[in-house]
Amino acid sequence: MKLLKKTSRTYLIISASAFIVAGLIIYFVLSFILEEELNENLRSDIKSISRTIEKDKSIPHYYPFVEVKKVSGQSPGTIRVIDTLIFDKKEKEEIPFRQISSVKSIQGDTYLIVVRDALIEKSDLLMIIGVAIGLVFVLLNITLYLINRKLSLEIWKPFYNTLDRLKKFSPDDPVFNLTEESKIDEFTEMRNTLESLTSKVISDYQSLKRFSEDASHEIQTPLAVIQSKLETLVQYPDLTNDQAELIKSAYTSVQRISKLTQTLLLLTKIANYQFPEKVQVNLTDLLEEKVNLFEDHIKSKSLIIEKEIEPGFFLETNFFLAESMLMNLIGNAVKHSGKNGIINIRLLKNSLEISNSGSPLSVSSEKLFERFYKIDKSTGSHGLGLAIVKEICKLYKWEVTYLYLNDQHKFTVKF
Repeated sequence: MKLLKKTSRTYLIISASAFIVAGLIIYFVLSFILEEELNENLRSDIKSISRTIEKDKSIPHYYPFVEVKKVSGQSPGTIRVIDTLIFDKKEKEEIPFRQISSVKSIQGDTYLIVVRDALIEKSDLLMIIGVAIGLVFVLLNITLYLINRKLSLEIWKPFYNTLDRLKKFSPDDPVFNLTEESKIDEFTEMRNTLESLTSKVISDYQSLKRFSEDASHEIQTPLAVIQSKLETLVQYPDLTNDQAELIKSAYTSVQRISKLTQTLLLLTKIANYQFPEKVQVNLTDLLEEKVNLFEDHIKSKSLIIEKEIEPGFFLETNFFLAESMLMNLIGNAVKHSGKNGIINIRLLKNSLEISNSGSPLSVSSEKLFERFYKIDKSTGSHGLGLAIVKEICKLYKWEVTYLYLNDQHKFTVKF
């Protein structure tokens, strides 16, 4: 939910509550004032009628508003205030009236003077106040919303511009900056902080990138030299069997270190987004090609390959990373399938599934994607293949999952 929408909703709830309370207060105050004013007018009418009787000796009678009659046996000065209902022939309904009756002694005679005036019905008064408050509430909120929207667009413009720039941020851009100026102190402080953070990220990234490149060169070069020297040594004609075995062991270790170094550097480059180039990769052809590379291993273990591959499946990604992901997934399936096992490969719309037969895991499946974790400790694997797959999926926001079902280890990548 956007900030403007949330603040508007909060303001709407608060203002609605305030208007309801204000409406009730206005209703009770206005009711009290109207009733007091009505009582005051009726008392004034009684005084006026008394003076008229005293002066003109005439008895006024305007039903239902004024009734005067001579009475006996009642004490002068008695005043009674009540609300009553009187049937109106025109309206054909009973109308509420406020009635004040008073006993007056005028020139030796006792009179009962009754004056009435129509009351405003409480339901009508409440409806009038409600409609008035409602109209004011709606007009006020519409006006404030339009004003706030216009002001917010102007005030928040630097924020959104900064956000758009951040979305395009790349650590490969050494001159990245946030040029948006703002008169709001908080936005200025945010921009300065973000510029400082992005500058540090770019600096750290460039340092790490240089280290990766330097390490790749400085480590691989001596390893290649050692490997070359060992290959030369093993060709000496006067080597004993023990010496040849030692050289072979050293050569294997050098190869292992070289492969480990390359894999770790690959993981570092993936994590630091050093593969920005994207192309339309024909995943159908690439998958068929990588399966064929394992043909010798498949034949040596008498594996059965079942394939369901959608033709012409293209995926926008980095070619090298797509190739690396397929090699690791297929290699993992071939390596961990027993003799006469079954490997099932399915490339369908937006998903790749590679499964192989085998016994269930003895540990949690979450460990499969951890670095250096190996199911079979006796193999020469470094335990980084599935970690590479996970990093590639993380880079492109793909989802990789593992499931063991029907004696099959199944890895699924959803694009």
